[in-house]
Amino acid sequence: MTETATAERSTEACRRPGRQPMPEAERCRLLTEAAETVFLRDGYLAASMDDVARCAGMSKRTLYQHYPSKAALFEATIEAMLAPLSFDTELEREPDLARALVGIVEAAGRHLLALRQHALFRLVISEVPRSPELAEAFHRATFGRGASALERRLAGEIRAGRLRIADAREAANMLFGMSFGATHIQALLGLRALPDESEIARLSQAAVSVFLRGALVR
Repeated sequence: MTETATAERSTEACRRPGRQPMPEAERCRLLTEAAETVFLRDGYLAASMDDVARCAGMSKRTLYQHYPSKAALFEATIEAMLAPLSFDTELEREPDLARALVGIVEAAGRHLLALRQHALFRLVISEVPRSPELAEAFHRATFGRGASALERRLAGEIRAGRLRIADAREAANMLFGMSFGATHIQALLGLRALPDESEIARLSQAAVSVFLRGALVR
């Protein structure tokens, strides 16, 4: 499916106004989902807060109470997109380190290299020259978020003296870059298709193998 088709289909996600009170977290989830739909459909510059509120089935006043600007809403949308990378996972407690790292990296790759997430990355790249505030919002959402599952597992191994690396976050970024950096850049440039699950698994295993050969305490 093309990114255009994804954006067109995303219009079907707009919701009718609800009548029941909802928890704050659920309201924020619906707003960021609606924002993602509108951003992908219209682009950042053309997207309107009116359309986001309408898509979420809420008033514009409610939207502005949570997100005072379009930039703040976009930042929250990126944070929501990245949130699954920070979820607790049983792999953080997997005794076999190589198996744990491969599983965590592979799951992150499947999420970030999915079509919808890929479309958001391309949106940022295409619109930053006209909307420079996107770059700062994207940077805060990506590097300002909490520790990922991968970072937490690496930090635990460092504390236990099993990895000879200085910084868990830096190592997590390095390992993910080893796994998918070149592939992701080529896909963003339109030079190749997004990898399928088998390629993501293969790249994850190869990168973890190289990483552990250099970082594991023998």
